[in-house]
This record gives sequence, C-alpha cells and structure tokens, in this order.
Amino acid sequence: MGETYALLVQIESHEYYGEFYLVGEGYGTPAEVLEYVAGDHLLRMSDALRIEEYLLDVLNEGKNASKDEYDATDADIECWIHGDVSYRRYAFGWDDTMTEFTEEPTESEIASKVEDLQS
Repeated sequence: MGETYALLVQIESHEYYGEFYLVGEGYGTPAEVLEYVAGDHLLRMSDALRIEEYLLDVLNEGKNASKDEYDATDADIECWIHGDVSYRRYAFGWDDTMTEFTEEPTESEIASKVEDLQS
C-alpha cells in the first residue's frame, strides 16, 4: 500500500462555517498534498462565486470521508487547509507549520509554495 494522506478542509464565510475531510493514497509529504490535492481545493474554493457551489461540487464528487474514517486513518501525513472566503484569506498547514496565501491563491503561487516545501 502507498503513502496515505488525511486532509481537513475548513471553510469560513459570513454565512457558513464548516469542515469536511479527505483521505487518500499516493501522497506522503506536505508538498505532494498541496500540489496534487489541497491546491485544487484552494483554487476551487476561491474561484466559486458562492461557497455553496464549491461545497455542492465536492459533495457531488463523493470523495469526502466521514469524520470517523478521517480519525481512524493511519496517515503518513495529516494536513489542513483553511479558507475564509469573506475576507479572502487562505492557508495550508501540517503539524505546527502554516503557509498563507496572498488574498486568493493562484496556480503560480501554489507552485511556488510547493517548490519551497520541496527544497
């Protein structure tokens, strides 16, 4: 079995606060999780006209995990993303480490942060 990741996705806006969980295989470092999973969610979250669109999109994909499954996962790496869409503040983190994005994340900014994490 490959490397396992667990990703907590926290979303905050004037109308909503909540979180959901993603668990998967194939990525075992913060850089890999940011590049292949979290970065996509950050972009989709910041690009959505309304946060409900993003949430519905994620639920329709059916890739989110239950809290029990997330808690029971023996992950090689546990990461999180936080999006405060009302104030356009986004962050990615793991353990006691956090990296913030300037207003709305872009593909180039995510790629730059991935490169920094790999060095």
